[in-house]
Amino acid sequence: MKTITKISLIGCLLATSSALAGPQADTGTGKAVQECRHGAHSRMGNGMDGGERFLNRMTDRLKLTPDQRSSVEAVLQKSKSQMVNLKEKMQTNRKALRELKRNGNSDSSQVQALAQERGNLVAESIIQRSKVRNEIRLVLTDTQREQMKQMREEHKHGHHNKG
Repeated sequence: MKTITKISLIGCLLATSSALAGPQADTGTGKAVQECRHGAHSRMGNGMDGGERFLNRMTDRLKLTPDQRSSVEAVLQKSKSQMVNLKEKMQTNRKALRELKRNGNSDSSQVQALAQERGNLVAESIIQRSKVRNEIRLVLTDTQREQMKQMREEHKHGHHNKG
């Protein structure tokens, strides 16, 4: 398989994993984080000030009690260092792939190793976000879980109709 094809497949994998990962909070730009080229790092409040925005949005939309808000905040804080670490690894990987391309070095073993690493990082990120979502769900009432499910569906359908 040609290097370009492999890189294209990796890009598709990343785009698909982002789409499957679920809804993201609005970062105040008027656009969903998912529209960001590398938005995975900002999901569920791991970007700059994203945690506070995500938490405020959840509090407002789901009418979280002060205890629930504190619990969600603790979940987000607990996962923050792992998500920041994953973000940094993804950036390093992306830079290494870009550097190979710039140098015209199409050593397929290097590309393959970086692609494999990228896939592992994406998988790790998806798993971590899923754990955070599940921990947050445990804090919510049945009604709030249903509201969150509806919000995700609305976001998903609204995003597909944008473009």
